[in-house]
Amino acid sequence: MSNVSLFNQEVPDYLKNSQPSALTKALAGNTGNKRLSIRGSVFRMVVGGEEVKKAEGRTLQVIIVNGAPKNSRTFYAGAYSADNKAPPSCWSNNGDVPDAGVEEPVHSNCQDCPNNVKGSGQGSSRACRFSRRLALQVVGDPTEDVYQFVLPSQSIFGKGDGDNMPFEQYAKYLSGNGRSIEDVITEMSFDTDSATPKLFFKAVAHVSKEQHESAVKAGKSDEAKRAIVFTVAQTDGVKRLASPAAAKAEASDGAEDEVAEPKKRESTKPKVTDAGKKDLAEVMKKWE
Repeated sequence: MSNVSLFNQEVPDYLKNSQPSALTKALAGNTGNKRLSIRGSVFRMVVGGEEVKKAEGRTLQVIIVNGAPKNSRTFYAGAYSADNKAPPSCWSNNGDVPDAGVEEPVHSNCQDCPNNVKGSGQGSSRACRFSRRLALQVVGDPTEDVYQFVLPSQSIFGKGDGDNMPFEQYAKYLSGNGRSIEDVITEMSFDTDSATPKLFFKAVAHVSKEQHESAVKAGKSDEAKRAIVFTVAQTDGVKRLASPAAAKAEASDGAEDEVAEPKKRESTKPKVTDAGKKDLAEVMKKWE
């Protein structure tokens, strides 16, 4: 019997809830953490640096179980070369100052760094790139595993259209309506008007009791904690290329137009109206 015919058969009831054992994992070797890529505006599941599956549609429903509290920054020096596998020259987890592990920081703080100036990278972009690291579960994935997901800047900042929002606007919308991001199923969709991978986010349903329990547990796991922290080595084993051009490709898995991080204004926050809360409630009710 071939492997293909075996896995086309229906799994017996007594094995349906079975997961790969410690023995199986040990024999398979260290395959690395799981990562979700959006290269080529396609959702791709990557394990140990190798693509194992890709979604057919332009949308993907997930549960965000953890996330870095701030946007990170990454800078690659030198000319682009496909053979160059050097680590980044400078990076910051909190987006404010270089990490302690950076041997030769470009500047003492990120805001005043020359690589944070528009035009310091390719074209009008910045040489030092913004990104946001998330840990999420894919709805419908029977393993309930945690995937690392790195959001490029143009999927983080800006203003969306209706229910389709960039990430920071989406998070603020949920918070303003008294909802937790891990308590809702989030639909990620590609902006079809963008030439490079750009995502919008919207809430489509409340999680089930089982999904909620799984999300809470997953959010506290070591995998989730590792997924949201930038380290010089990729958590999934993918080697990095050293250059602003390579950083652009790696951060967005396929390219992006630079979007600057919006500066905080001194004005007071707009109050969330009852109408805003009602809108979200109506959306969630329809999906339920």
